[in-house]
Amino acid sequence: MNDFGATTGGIGAVALGLVLLMYQFGRWRGGDPTPKVHFFAGIALAALLFLGAGLLGVMGGGAAAFGDGIGRYALEGATGVTAPAGAPGPVTGGERVGVGGAVVGLCVLAFYAGLIKSGRPDLREPLLRGALVGVCLGAAGGLIGMAIGMIRTSGNSVGDVLLGII
Repeated sequence: MNDFGATTGGIGAVALGLVLLMYQFGRWRGGDPTPKVHFFAGIALAALLFLGAGLLGVMGGGAAAFGDGIGRYALEGATGVTAPAGAPGPVTGGERVGVGGAVVGLCVLAFYAGLIKSGRPDLREPLLRGALVGVCLGAAGGLIGMAIGMIRTSGNSVGDVLLGII
């Protein structure tokens, strides 16, 4: 992708995120009875499942590790030379950091899926709007990107505690 495409996509994502955020503010000012926590839970879901080291990071890290194993096996099979056992390469983040956040994100997603299925379909819209705002504005820099990073870091810490208990 060239610089123009990346810039246009970034500006478009920020504009869409701001439009959705202003729409949500307008709903709250207009008397929307849905509690604000569900919108912010959508933002947290976006941070834990899609941005940084969430599910996509875990899948990417797993794919990188799998590709490294296949490449090493093919190289050793083709040349007959065994690679020396040295220190492993740097961890890309998905394998080490994303699992805890992905676990917490899946727990929050299951909680909201249960709420929506049990008779609270009114929660679907603010949750989805929050997730879209989180994805659009979380990848961008600034205050919201910093807040998304804090959500992701705390989610990874909570997830690591949960995984340690299990």
